[in-house]
Amino acid sequence: MVKCQNCGSEVVDGAQFCAQCGSEIVVEENKANVCPECGSEVAEKMKFCQNCGCELNKDESGEAKTKFCAKCGHEIDAGLKFCPECGTPTSGVTPPSNTQVVVRYEKSAGLAAVLSFLIIGLGQVYLGLTKKGIILFVLAIISGILMLIFVGFILWLLVWGYAIYDAYNSAEKINNGIEVEDTLDFNNLF
Repeated sequence: MVKCQNCGSEVVDGAQFCAQCGSEIVVEENKANVCPECGSEVAEKMKFCQNCGCELNKDESGEAKTKFCAKCGHEIDAGLKFCPECGTPTSGVTPPSNTQVVVRYEKSAGLAAVLSFLIIGLGQVYLGLTKKGIILFVLAIISGILMLIFVGFILWLLVWGYAIYDAYNSAEKINNGIEVEDTLDFNNLF
């Protein structure tokens, strides 16, 4: 038996109006969907069919209802122009359902510079530019050995300054989505 939504009285099955208060009886439909691939009944909020694995996140035209932010990987409604999590403009690209979304964390430019200030090349290692960090560290050791002559001190200061500057700028580029080469690049100094 169904209950009246207005007065709570029990109503005979198939009745369109309540005998007690006269309100129209609205029968709520089960909130289940059917998988387009195998026909199994699936819950409304399911993203994949539990029987065949088919993606259920599509509208009538076959387009995805959600997409993923290119910067933070947050799943967002396909109609949004900006990610509500990080504010990045959305590109409209939806990865396939079998694609793993990689969340990229921003690196601190200040921390990278401080690490290279303390130990030459450590800021680059922090940013994932290991080869560049090792090259800078080796150059610092060579210039340290050359300190027996005055040129070594100047060379060491140049390597140290470049390491700090490069660590900061590389972190800024990485955070802005610009690919950074893992080699020394003297073209973008100024």
